[in-house]
Amino acid sequence: MVEADKIIAIRITNLVTGNTQNKDLDNPIVDDLLDDMGELVIKMGGEVMVLPDDKMPSDTGLAAIYRY
Repeated sequence: MVEADKIIAIRITNLVTGNTQNKDLDNPIVDDLLDDMGELVIKMGGEVMVLPDDKMPSDTGLAAIYRY
């Protein structure tokens, strides 16, 4: 689950290690952390739900339900 209007100015730089970098969102090639996480979930066969702030179960902008 990803919060609809939340932006976190961090980019995942290495999918293996999980390393991140703070980035300037004014740069058109930079996505925010929640967008990167959503793309990663979809690539791994998961489902992404975009929810408004009042429906999110956390304050971080990101939550997950694990099936296994």
